[in-house]
Amino acid sequence: MHRPVLLIATLLVLVSALASQTAAAAPGAQPVATFAYYPQTGHNVGMQVKQFFDANGGLDIIGLPLTDLFVDASGLQVQYFERARFELRPSAPVGSRLSLTRLGAMLTEGRGEPAFDWLAASPDPARDFFPQSGHSLGGAFGWFWQTRGGLAVFGYPISEEFEEWNPEAGQVYLVQYFERARFEYHPENAGTPYDVMLGSLGRTLLERNPDALAATAPASPVELLGQASTGFSSSDYARVTNISRATEMIDGYMVPQGAEFSFAGVGDFSEESGFVDGYAIVSGRLEKVIGGGLCQVSTTLFRAVSNSGLQITRRVGHSHVVYFYENILGFDATVYIPGVDFRWRNDSPGPVYIIGTVDRGAARMTFQIWGTNDGRQVTYDGPYAKNRTQPGAPVWQYDRNLPTGAVRQLVHGRAGADVSYYRTITFADGTTSRNTYFTRYTPWEDFYTYGPGVTPPDGATIIPSR
Repeated sequence: MHRPVLLIATLLVLVSALASQTAAAAPGAQPVATFAYYPQTGHNVGMQVKQFFDANGGLDIIGLPLTDLFVDASGLQVQYFERARFELRPSAPVGSRLSLTRLGAMLTEGRGEPAFDWLAASPDPARDFFPQSGHSLGGAFGWFWQTRGGLAVFGYPISEEFEEWNPEAGQVYLVQYFERARFEYHPENAGTPYDVMLGSLGRTLLERNPDALAATAPASPVELLGQASTGFSSSDYARVTNISRATEMIDGYMVPQGAEFSFAGVGDFSEESGFVDGYAIVSGRLEKVIGGGLCQVSTTLFRAVSNSGLQITRRVGHSHVVYFYENILGFDATVYIPGVDFRWRNDSPGPVYIIGTVDRGAARMTFQIWGTNDGRQVTYDGPYAKNRTQPGAPVWQYDRNLPTGAVRQLVHGRAGADVSYYRTITFADGTTSRNTYFTRYTPWEDFYTYGPGVTPPDGATIIPSR
């Protein structure tokens, strides 16, 4: 069932936060770097692509990167290597975002040689037969397939072994095609690990694609542009679940140069997507909403983007001061889907990449922003608070699910204030840009729930029960 998603902090013990402030987001522990630069071709490999690359033979199997990750004419995020092409779909479920292009099938479509004829059975009992593709596999090619990645990397065989002229090498090799690869037998390497090698199908496809050729220009090494961390040590299971799920959805996003990132556009924040109910105050009442805690995710991402000096295009502050955000007043971003979004634009010289991690043991989440460093620097001024307003009488609400005589304080009241926090970006040429983050925090009263047999104190504001 889909319901409007209220992305606010789950009710936990919140404290007054109009005290002294630090001037920047706490950095937290930095995750292990997940980018590698290959000067041979001038390109970067990172995030999910690098994880798959490293786990499945790297240079030996997949070859050098020929481009960085980029968006092709169809809107698909792709990266070309000598022997493969990766496809990335950020909006797909986390486990199915990354795939390898079926280069072997694509580049042999329509070929009519006998080796591509579909077989009903193996031509040799010593060879393994794959009824899914109608072809067999054995010998040196079979050993290579089994030990170097198998089905996940190469796919099913789509031909039998046959001899084929290789124009790059200028000679004939024994070859076999697979859904994502071409195996070549090199007798000159007999007795070495390189008697079977992969054909350069990634390069072949690239040379037929103008978009890919345009992306082969050498890129700068990807660097860490900025980061931010926040803690959630007093959060309950529901809140931690929602924080972890949303961070997982955002982790690995690539935002092309000039593109705008929308938090609401990341995916489906619903029960079907793994989000759970959490308690929150809605219009002075205790309610269960889907996604309680996601404002911590949007706030942490906002700080990382701000610390990177990127352009903030839509940011709405919380209505109340929230304890989880390290008490940096005026440096938060709430989201309420579909009405309130957090958005930012990549105005850097190249694509930027988002890496998000959640350390449940340390009760800490971190976002890092990676990209091309153009020398911009970020400083902050403030925060400055004025027009402080004290909270009113405490609010009490009956909850029949509590034990007899039980009282629970869900919110510790805090004052309101108008807060201004200033960011200055200094660019490499000495020019500057100054932004104001303005937030009007309203006061929040102490909030209690009570069970049967409890009489609220005199002077308290009693609201209808849940």
